[in-house]
Amino acid sequence: MKAALILLCLALFVVAIYADCDPNGNGLPNCSGTSTTRYRNNWDPTRYWVCEGNTPTVVKCDIGLGYDPVTSECIPWSQWQWYPVCSDSN
Repeated sequence: MKAALILLCLALFVVAIYADCDPNGNGLPNCSGTSTTRYRNNWDPTRYWVCEGNTPTVVKCDIGLGYDPVTSECIPWSQWQWYPVCSDSN
């Protein structure tokens, strides 16, 4: 079950990377409908976006944590690593 959840998160990450990626943008999502997905804030690794209805809202990780776009969680800086915003093919 845990492996399936990790694979799902990775799949969502890949979809997010290939879908209209703007390497210079802040990652602000286009919120439509209801979604509980967390989106990377490309400019600040201590924050991420969530959709509240049709409105994107920024959320700050707790002190000492950075947002990991692979797991969609705030993790300790000792485990955090940088990932490219967009793949090279975009």
